[in-house]
Amino acid sequence: MSAATTTEEAAATSSTPRERGTLKHTLPRRPIFLIGLVWAASATLATMLSLHSLPSVYDTSWQIFFGVASLGSASALVGIVFGDSLSHSLAFGAALLIARYCSGASIVEASPPLVVAALASIRGTRAIISNLDWELMFSSTTLHACCLLPFLTAVYLLIASDFNVKAPGLFSITPSCTVAFITLALMHYYNKNRAHKHGYLLTSEMKSHAVFVANAIILSASLMTQDEPFYMVIVVFLLGSMFALLMSLFFAGVADSWYTVGSGQFQMVSLDSVGMMVYFFWPAIIIYFRFVDKYGDYIGGKSITAFGYLKSMGLLTDSPLKSGDDIFSFSFVLMLAIITAVGVPVLNALCPLGGYLYSRAYTHGQPNTKQVALCISYSDLPKDRTTLWAILADKKKEGQATAVLNIFVTLEDLKMHPSELKLIAAKGHKLSLEPTEFIGLSLLQKTAATCNIEFAHYEYTEVLGEAPAWLLAKSVDAIGRHPSLFHKASDLGMKVVYWSTLVKVASGKLTSQQKDVIIGDCQDKNGGSIIYVTSDNSTSNTTAPLCEVVGMLDEFTFESLSSVARDDPTMML
Repeated sequence: MSAATTTEEAAATSSTPRERGTLKHTLPRRPIFLIGLVWAASATLATMLSLHSLPSVYDTSWQIFFGVASLGSASALVGIVFGDSLSHSLAFGAALLIARYCSGASIVEASPPLVVAALASIRGTRAIISNLDWELMFSSTTLHACCLLPFLTAVYLLIASDFNVKAPGLFSITPSCTVAFITLALMHYYNKNRAHKHGYLLTSEMKSHAVFVANAIILSASLMTQDEPFYMVIVVFLLGSMFALLMSLFFAGVADSWYTVGSGQFQMVSLDSVGMMVYFFWPAIIIYFRFVDKYGDYIGGKSITAFGYLKSMGLLTDSPLKSGDDIFSFSFVLMLAIITAVGVPVLNALCPLGGYLYSRAYTHGQPNTKQVALCISYSDLPKDRTTLWAILADKKKEGQATAVLNIFVTLEDLKMHPSELKLIAAKGHKLSLEPTEFIGLSLLQKTAATCNIEFAHYEYTEVLGEAPAWLLAKSVDAIGRHPSLFHKASDLGMKVVYWSTLVKVASGKLTSQQKDVIIGDCQDKNGGSIIYVTSDNSTSNTTAPLCEVVGMLDEFTFESLSSVARDDPTMML
């Protein structure tokens, strides 16, 4: 009896509390299996679409198409899982290099993304790549124009092209434009209707990286179009990337519409999304291709006859294009390249797929709780904190049980300021870990990332007498989004936190726009917001901004991250 009781107690002690409404412990421990499924599905769809695009013009086996499409989808998935445009640049350049080398062609076309990745590995040039202000180019209007203009141009070229090409080739380009339109529409809908209107997960440095990488990818694709025999190589490559992006956008968009809280709920909703794909989308795709096989020649022939009749009636003018123009024109390749180059960082700004797959990650807590988490890095705290502590103490006097500040510390902070951190913790504020900054590509920083977080975890426990509960997923300059880092954090019992509202202080005080953003986000969800305040430079004083945030949110309580994002919360409707 006592032995059985002891066994049960040991099992209860060692088990991790199950999150309510999740599938925790039922999915594979290593998410590479799930990523592999998405990769295989993306490459297969791109291969099927390529084989139906110009079957009468290009006599190529499906194995070659599948190999090239696999490289394209793998490069996009690397950028999505790592949440990093620089990793995407390295993967895109390397994959394109392999595709070009296997085709027996020049490898110069693959160099632009690799050059950007190489420059990011050098401290001096990385500072240039990271510190340029690209807010205008990253605005919604600019993104829409960059994506829609090449798409509309490709559609125009399709309609205006001379119809001396064969009917199957003419008709079967429509699926590619259709998939491109669906991807753009889903990206636009997701961005416009996301749960947190100002919850972009990219810092200004990451936005700057995204623009440099996008230009490199577009330049590389443009160079490929100069070599006509290898048109299909870049087309199939980019189709593989686009399908990987489309599937990732679908999973992320469905989860966001359900307002999932944490990795467990995201995985649960994603399983439902897989069911939707299996029972609805795959049958529709199969039916579509069967329809193309059976009626493609007939509809293509009728289209040519109809356009010829309209021209004879004078309703259509002669085509401004030459009959020798390839149906996969420069604009079509440019459209596919821009969708991939823009879509990957946009998805990373909206959803941390890598964090959801490799750790227990949160971008926000439960809504309708009247609780928010106010976060700041220790390096951004003002040196004179008397006013800040007084404001928080007054908040407690107004009837609130707690007024907690969540502070992120690095390994260096723990080693250099242990006494000060102990005093902060004694005041009731919560300390969490933050990775150390490293110069280099996060894709290649696996060992540095895991070792750094292990040492920081040990030092935190030694200084404060308890294990840390949270880790900040900072920008790529701090290797804070490497999957190995997330996996190690889970092994150490830590959760990963992003933010629902990012406030970057530039002039020592909040702007009116920043105030509206903070109030609007908190009131929209009635709690659960994670507000991360960071300084634009080392000279900015964050005392006034922090005090303003505390003063603005009178109806909310400032709690620890563990209180705002709980594993097993009470249901509040």
